[in-house]
Amino acid sequence: MTQRPTVLFYEANDFRFYGAAQVLVWLMQNLHEIRPVFVAPGNGVLTQRVAKAGIETAVLPLPAAWRKLDQTRGLPGRLGRAALSPILLAHSAALSRLIRQTGASGLYANSTRAALYAGPAARLAGIPLWWALRIQRPPGVGERAAYALSDRALCVAEAVRRGLGAPPKAITLLDGVPVERLDPTVSGAGLRASLGWPEDALVVGNVASLAPRKRHDLFIQMAERLLEAYPQARFLIRGDRTPGVTASFEADLRARAQPLIYAGRLAILDWVESLSEVYGAMDVFCFPSENEGFGLVVVEAMLMGLPVVRTNTAGGEDMIHEGENGFLVPINDLDALTDRVARLLADPDLRQRMGAAGQNIARTQFSAARMAGQVEALMLERMRAERR
Repeated sequence: MTQRPTVLFYEANDFRFYGAAQVLVWLMQNLHEIRPVFVAPGNGVLTQRVAKAGIETAVLPLPAAWRKLDQTRGLPGRLGRAALSPILLAHSAALSRLIRQTGASGLYANSTRAALYAGPAARLAGIPLWWALRIQRPPGVGERAAYALSDRALCVAEAVRRGLGAPPKAITLLDGVPVERLDPTVSGAGLRASLGWPEDALVVGNVASLAPRKRHDLFIQMAERLLEAYPQARFLIRGDRTPGVTASFEADLRARAQPLIYAGRLAILDWVESLSEVYGAMDVFCFPSENEGFGLVVVEAMLMGLPVVRTNTAGGEDMIHEGENGFLVPINDLDALTDRVARLLADPDLRQRMGAAGQNIARTQFSAARMAGQVEALMLERMRAERR
């Protein structure tokens, strides 16, 4: 049996488990012709999740002083990391040794910072670096350096590729979700009943962390505008506060929603065991975020057969076929957001058609298996080219 080539999958931020980290785990789990080895500078929550998933892991520690700075945002973090940058030389040397020990044929960096940490070692070893870019913004110093170090920049959405300037080494490679993660046959009736909502309620839902950029305030304003015209409408938010978001922000958001909560028209849930039950309780999915790299929860909603109204952030044009499986609205446009949700509330046939179309699109174009197959094909082609 031919031995599978090894690729090291590097992530600098192992102390948080967020959307990009979850996608990385799904990617490694769905590789068939490549042996993935996960590499991180610590045994944080991501490293533990990867190991629990049965994927080989390697920890190359960074000093505590650097780890602390790695979690410091803004100018203080950048200045501190610049002062301690010689520490990365030893880290690169350790990564170079691991490349030799594992016989790795390539290195995948799951973020810009990961590409900056791991890129020099890949360059010294003479192996390709694949850099995953998940943020839509004009390239800064870090992005330009990561691009120079990489063999390919794998942009998670077409808007992300354009934001980088659409250079020749950049390609769009869409994220994916395991289709078995959600069960569209699961009913949300029990959840609705637990909230005291009537059986004929029309539920507009949102799943997103409680953070300013997710614009739950717009969701609440949209709900207020629709209350009178749609007395059967109810509004559901599933989300909890992420690290870095203040408790006062969450308190203010809940206070803003309190009149609707008191009236029994809106609920905010911080934890539900079954995501399928949460989506199953909804009739329309609304995602008013003002800044996204992709928006995985929209794919989840589509897998559950929900029509979608989302802002035209990164990932929107890739997921939403306007008028077919949902609607795209401009960022921060409350009028457009309210209008499109109202259209869906008023038309059950439209909801059904869009939901069915979205489910088909999600299964065929946004599965984790498809994502992993495309990444694997790209890597194997590069390895074959090296042997010619």
